[in-house]
Amino acid sequence: MAKKSLALMGSSKHLHQNLCHLLVLSFGLVHFASAAHVIEKKSLNDVVSHEGDKARFLCYTSHLSSPSIGLPQSNANVTVIWTFQGQPLQLDLDLKLKDQRIKSISYEDRRVLEIGHVRREDAGKYECIVTSSSGLEDKFDGMLTVQSAPDPPTDVVVTSCHGNSAQLSWRPGNNNGAEIIRFAIQFNISDKPDTWFDFYEEFSGKKRQAIVELSPYGTYSFRVLATNEVGTSNPSNVTSRMCTTPMDRPDRNPKLVWTRTDKKGYLVVEWEPLHRLSFHGRKFHYIVLWRLKGSLAWNSANVTGSYTTSWERKVEQVYAVFELQVKAANEMGEAHHPPFKYVGRSFEAEPLVSVSNLRLDPTKNVTCNTAHLVWEAVDPTDPKIRGKFRGYKIVYSRWYAGKDKEFKVSVLIPGHGLVAGQEVKATVSDLPAHSTIRFHVVVVNSHYHGPPSDVIDVFTPEGVPSAVRGLFADSVTSKSIVLKWLPPEEPNGVLLGFDIGIQRVLGNRLAKPKVVIGDDPSQLRRHLDGLRANTRYRIHLVAKTKVGPGEFSFIDVQTSKGKKNRKKNTRQSDSGMPTGRIPTASRKESPYDTDRMQPDNIDNGACWCGVSTRHSIFIMASSLLSFLTVLASNNWS
Repeated sequence: MAKKSLALMGSSKHLHQNLCHLLVLSFGLVHFASAAHVIEKKSLNDVVSHEGDKARFLCYTSHLSSPSIGLPQSNANVTVIWTFQGQPLQLDLDLKLKDQRIKSISYEDRRVLEIGHVRREDAGKYECIVTSSSGLEDKFDGMLTVQSAPDPPTDVVVTSCHGNSAQLSWRPGNNNGAEIIRFAIQFNISDKPDTWFDFYEEFSGKKRQAIVELSPYGTYSFRVLATNEVGTSNPSNVTSRMCTTPMDRPDRNPKLVWTRTDKKGYLVVEWEPLHRLSFHGRKFHYIVLWRLKGSLAWNSANVTGSYTTSWERKVEQVYAVFELQVKAANEMGEAHHPPFKYVGRSFEAEPLVSVSNLRLDPTKNVTCNTAHLVWEAVDPTDPKIRGKFRGYKIVYSRWYAGKDKEFKVSVLIPGHGLVAGQEVKATVSDLPAHSTIRFHVVVVNSHYHGPPSDVIDVFTPEGVPSAVRGLFADSVTSKSIVLKWLPPEEPNGVLLGFDIGIQRVLGNRLAKPKVVIGDDPSQLRRHLDGLRANTRYRIHLVAKTKVGPGEFSFIDVQTSKGKKNRKKNTRQSDSGMPTGRIPTASRKESPYDTDRMQPDNIDNGACWCGVSTRHSIFIMASSLLSFLTVLASNNWS
């Protein structure tokens, strides 16, 4: 043994020839022993994977690379080669590792072969060949089993066809690594060959034949599908032999029969149609029976068309109760089972009842945009409603003396749960201020409304006006600015004038505002003088009523450097911001805008858009706060 050890250490080229191997089987591992070292061999694990999943093989290399086995540290490097079915496995090393479908990943003491999106052709024997730098070699192998949905069954035939049943037989296709659990049978009929129906019963994976119960009056073809734990196969080929079943009377009648009430002068009946497999014979059709509730005799009508879903008949009774039946029939006769009896109603019409005692709610005040109404409820079961009672509709409009109504709005108010004579209360909001609003209320059913109640006029008090329109700087010099604007679209009261606030913009803050009070609502132009040259100003404009100031508008304007006068059209944008740097498409055109010339000194923050967003927001908030503080000290009356 000593001589063999010396030979091993002296000639690594003949390592395997000089090893004295001893096989020791212990705990499923095979041990190779020699006088110099012991190598422990581990087999690769067998792997079972579903098609499309990932599969991994682990190959340990530490037993060849570790100095603990007696090899010098310089011999620690190992080489790993993977084979598939005895042939070297081709890895696409040109791709990045994450893009390789099959890749070998190195770790400190092991190599991992990862196969992504496993295919059926990946199944087979894989081997890991580990070779140390000293020439020591070891091999480990494992099997990859790829499971996928089974192949379609084969040899599907109709072995017998009798009455309303057919017997089928088939052979299973390849199970592709996973046992077939069950078979399913599908069938079609000759007049709808592209529509396949599932037979309600499934059959064990051990079955090779089955009996299928069929509906009367059909010529059927069949196909079979197999399922394992991975999935379901494609359908088999369609049977060449067909099975034809005899005719019979229908075995059921339509369900879910109802009426529609939107067609005036008619009783309209609708139902859910039967499936083709329920026709059971030629000349399939429906029979509608109806009678006024309380009558003894039934009226009937044949409805042609196998797929018809409605029938109508002209009647005189408005929203009357009718009893209904719908039968299925073919040339063999009516359905075996009697039809269910349903209750429906004929058409609705305009209600003949109206609301009484409409008035303002005396317990609440009218505000500039809100009114509170009250009226007496009608009897929801009154036949004069001539339909299903749905509630009330408030109709209101703004009224000008001698002029047409400016707008008309309807609001539906549910009226359920109230009895005749009880008070119905409703609040209408978003009304225009300082306006005469005319109200009336009508009763509504599902499709119509009744006559109007008495009309009441409500005058809303003044509010604050909306923002002025088209604010812009008509001309700018080194010491003055001329402003022009249009009055608010919604004055919401009697305008008392327009107030102007002007502040110098000092970086990210504003100087103390100066306020110019305006008491002439017809004045839509203002000359501001005494300004500093080459200075940016924030200018606010607000319309006012006796209630107070309305919505603010503002622009930023920079005075010229004093060399010459310039015309400067700085207009207010839709958002209240100046438009010196805003693209033309976003500007709100002013009626005074006859010249688009821009000042030469528009750069360096000369208009609002040149200031950073953070500073602009800060300036805007400071400006409004300062302006409001000054305005609060003035008497708006």
